[in-house]
Amino acid sequence: MILRLAIIGFGNVGREFARMLLAKREWLLRDRGLDIEVLAIATKTKGSLLSKRALDLERVLHHLETHGTLTGFGPENVDLPVIKLIEECDADMMVELTTLDVGSGQPALSHIIAALDRGMDVITANKGPVAWAYKEILNVARSRGAHFRFEGTVMDGTPVFNLVEKTLPGCEIIGIRGILNSTSNFVLDMMARGKSMDEALEEAQRRGFTEADPSLDIDGWDASAKIVALANVLMDAQTNPKKVARKGIREIQPRDIEEAGRKNRKIKLVASASVSGDEVQLKVEPMLIGPEDPFWSVDGTSSAVTLRTDLMGDLTIIEGSPTVAQTAYAVFSDMIQIVNSIRAGTL
Repeated sequence: MILRLAIIGFGNVGREFARMLLAKREWLLRDRGLDIEVLAIATKTKGSLLSKRALDLERVLHHLETHGTLTGFGPENVDLPVIKLIEECDADMMVELTTLDVGSGQPALSHIIAALDRGMDVITANKGPVAWAYKEILNVARSRGAHFRFEGTVMDGTPVFNLVEKTLPGCEIIGIRGILNSTSNFVLDMMARGKSMDEALEEAQRRGFTEADPSLDIDGWDASAKIVALANVLMDAQTNPKKVARKGIREIQPRDIEEAGRKNRKIKLVASASVSGDEVQLKVEPMLIGPEDPFWSVDGTSSAVTLRTDLMGDLTIIEGSPTVAQTAYAVFSDMIQIVNSIRAGTL
């Protein structure tokens, strides 16, 4: 089976995904009978490529690393708006990896709808569209007989959505609680070790795991988008990030952390979703937690989520110190899941 891809957004995750395709090429061919061809790559500032035949990914990565741009790569260079590139591409599947816009989910949302309208299957690691328009996207996908997957939107490659979908049949998710933003968790951890917030944030930026706009991390917007994505998918919340009762960590002072330590407590930015009547209430707020809490040991860039279910009680998943490779793997895993569904004839 030949699977033709368009990759929209080619930052750290996109490039790592491309490297993963190269590293796993023999396994894909041998174990899955799958030959992956990338026909298009679009970036916001570094140029775009569109081809009728498979792009040489090794050469693409080398050119980008050497020149800092895709311009000058060859006849595959195009100057097209992304929507036009999607419309002209012969891909079977689009991978959407553009930067988060927590205020609207755009332009990723428009990219996803455009691809689905053409009958392409879609994978995204951008939480914005799932947080803003999950039902709309799902309806379009179903009407076109296309697949839509998004495991990388929350907790990188940790299989949260897949866990519920594949292994918890009949379970109702009645509550969610999580440490979902690596940057704020890292900053609070560094402050507990004597760093200032500015020093900790600067270190997080140097390591490359903050959002493009770090205020999205510090002010709780990223965590809000993630808890909404979880609630929309797992609890049918049908809400958006602006409806989250949100308080970030910007006001946290060293003295607050010192006081918490004297009480054998830690301050963590916790996102939660809970059922209240016919509604799902969502919050993001700094909280004091103690050693009895499963989140006590979730430090640095680690993250965690607890799913409260009606049949299995509380299930907690902890992801330890992820890198960009985990998010790229989520995309890779979603790709395999879609291929399996195509072969099984299911959506």
